[in-house]
Formats: sequence, structure tokens, C-alpha cells
Amino acid sequence: MPPEVPLEASGPLAEPARQTDRIALGELAAALDRLPDDQRQVLLLVGLEGMSYRDAAEVLGVPIGTVMSRLARGRDRLRQTLAGESTPPLRRIK
Repeated sequence: MPPEVPLEASGPLAEPARQTDRIALGELAAALDRLPDDQRQVLLLVGLEGMSYRDAAEVLGVPIGTVMSRLARGRDRLRQTLAGESTPPLRRIK
């Protein structure tokens, strides 16, 4: 009979799978890439960097109202994309 070896674990013996987190992160990155540049910039400055609307407006050289508008539109579009809803492509009219 082999000798018994005591099992001493300092942490959990198993960890939850991380594949779903990586998939979700990849989907978020892809959805961010599909946003227009102006919306993506505001989302990243406010949401990721934690900048205030005023600071983001100064960095981008736009009024605070523009930051708020781009942020709202960007968040809506991001939600729709992640929910699998299609958004009609916007046309630029000159």
C-alpha cells in the first residue's frame, strides 16, 4: 500500500472556467471597434479612464453637451450591438 500524503490546500481546489469571460471581453472589444470614432473616444475616456464629462470635453475640444450626447448614443449603440440587435448604418449628408 502506498504511503498516504496529506492534501494541504491554501486555496480552492478548482477555479471557475474563464472562457466565458474571455468571450464576453472579445465581444465587447469588437462592439467598441464598430462604434464611430467620436462615440468610442468618449466612451473610453469616461467609462474606462474615469474622466469627468468636463475633462473629456477639454481633451476632445468639444462642448460638454457634445460629450453627453456622444456618450448616450455610444452606450445605446453598444447595448444594441451586444444584445444582437442590428443598427441601421448611418449616412453622412453633406
